[in-house]
Amino acid sequence: MKAAALFVTLALLASCEAIPVETLPDGVSAGDVALFQSAVTAQGCSIANDAQAAAVEAATGFDSDKLRAITQYLTLAGQSEPVSTGFRLTSGQCANA
Repeated sequence: MKAAALFVTLALLASCEAIPVETLPDGVSAGDVALFQSAVTAQGCSIANDAQAAAVEAATGFDSDKLRAITQYLTLAGQSEPVSTGFRLTSGQCANA
């Protein structure tokens, strides 16, 4: 009986990986996040200087508040991480970058 309960618990936890834990910020759509991720991926999966940040801003057309909200969302969702000079995407094409 304990083994069955453990199996069910593990199966439920495994299925949760596909469900986003964090809710999108107000004014941010899934499409916005995808566009942002694409722009960051084009910059080598990380933003470490002003030139890269400007390129992402130009590619997305988002203002700094929306860019910050998306970056925070991705960090809380476990899809990016802060680094000493900015941040790095850790999901999608950037998972092994």
